[in-house]
Amino acid sequence: MANSNPSPGRFPQLQVVHLSGRQRGQTQRFTGEKLQIGTATGRHVHLATGALPPTAQPAATLEREGEQFTLRGIAPQAEIWINGKRRDSGPLVSGDVLTIGREGPTLRFRVYPPGSRSYKTLPQAWTDCRDCAERAGPGRLRQWRSLLLGIISELSTQTSPLLRSALALFLALLAIGLVGLWQQNRALEKRLREERTRIEGLKKLVERSESQRLRAEDFQAAREQIDARLSDSMSRIEALEARAGHRGEVIARAVPSVVFVQGAYILEDPQTGRPLRFAEPWVGAPGGAVTLEGDGPLVELTYTGTGFVVSDRSHLLTNRHVARPWEYDELAKRAVDQGLRPAMRRLIGYLPGREQPIALEFVKASDRADLAVLRCPDPEVELVPLELIDAEQLVGEDVIVLGYPAGMRALLARVEPEFIDRLAARGDVDFWQLGQELAQAGYISPLATVGVVGQVTTRAVVYDAETTHGGSGGPVLDLRGRVIAVNTAVVPDFGGSNLGVPAGEAIELLAELE
Repeated sequence: MANSNPSPGRFPQLQVVHLSGRQRGQTQRFTGEKLQIGTATGRHVHLATGALPPTAQPAATLEREGEQFTLRGIAPQAEIWINGKRRDSGPLVSGDVLTIGREGPTLRFRVYPPGSRSYKTLPQAWTDCRDCAERAGPGRLRQWRSLLLGIISELSTQTSPLLRSALALFLALLAIGLVGLWQQNRALEKRLREERTRIEGLKKLVERSESQRLRAEDFQAAREQIDARLSDSMSRIEALEARAGHRGEVIARAVPSVVFVQGAYILEDPQTGRPLRFAEPWVGAPGGAVTLEGDGPLVELTYTGTGFVVSDRSHLLTNRHVARPWEYDELAKRAVDQGLRPAMRRLIGYLPGREQPIALEFVKASDRADLAVLRCPDPEVELVPLELIDAEQLVGEDVIVLGYPAGMRALLARVEPEFIDRLAARGDVDFWQLGQELAQAGYISPLATVGVVGQVTTRAVVYDAETTHGGSGGPVLDLRGRVIAVNTAVVPDFGGSNLGVPAGEAIELLAELE
């Protein structure tokens, strides 16, 4: 009797899975008492394969006997293999694998009780996909591709609706989780890039801070290098004093008012106030690890500059970038952008002829020009102010620039050899100790250079008096000893020219304090 597909509740259900052949991966379901398998069209199980010749006679027939199926009616031209063994006939147990012909198609049969749904379980779907992939042909890539596509097809079409819904929900949750992980990964990568950038910036800041520490072997090398660099400037000073006595007098009167500025600031966590420290154990190596935890040495970012006294109320003028150095330092600004907060750790100054430093306090900075006002809070310190004038006709006039260019190393270039020997014998000398030693030995005194004003604008005075970094904030004097500008910038690519902020800007800033 042909498969008439009567009510599924009356007969066992038969599921046929094509594991090989041209229909590999397909699943068919049948109910009834007889099932014909053959190559001719119209067969219940049509074997679309070139391994067997087309024939009107079925290759095999499955007949139901109770709740089992028996293989009968074997075609003489077809060899039948059940689970790898040659068989002529016999019962089929659910899960048996039937191969028709030596190179013919392979089928798996499953029997389901009457009235049940012939949905595949997960293990059954996996087994079918695996066996189909193994028969997909040579090549690992082809087999893996067959396995992946088979799993997708089996899970979406052959399993129960409940399982499909559960799998769909699982896949949706998995997709959401993967998207979340991807977003977290991107955020983490961004944080890692920012942290790497922050660490590199902090490393450079630490290395620069550590470079301020002078060791015994550095002293002689520093002297030799600075001697060569400043020999021309020293010659000009001597020639200036020898040729023009009144210029020497101007310099002598102004020197006691020019302050050598030493400063240091730290970086701290704005939430907790914890400062950046070297991680323990710390051996002082440049680029050592830093942390906001523990009690290791503070990371102090040190610098030097110049200032000068401008009022009998203990006010000093300097550059804004001397009073607020982190605003002009790219590395420090990068650290601030990444969440750290700068804080001035110590700000002191040395007056020529005075052995002890004076404390300095920040008062005000200009928003228009590179200017700032500091104050000495100690009423016992005697300060001599310099006069400020807002001059307009300056082009072609001689000017004198006083300051401490090149900082500590320039001062060391002018000391006696015995002083170098004494420091070298002591070993390492830190930034603050060196300033104290220079002051007590009487070596704190500004350099003076002379030049000619080349241009004057409302924002800048341009002159060719030699100076360099560290001389920022020093006074630019006319030949009557009056301050016409505040030295602020070096322009080495413009004929050695330098820039100063006009004294008129400084006068306005001081007037705001009133």
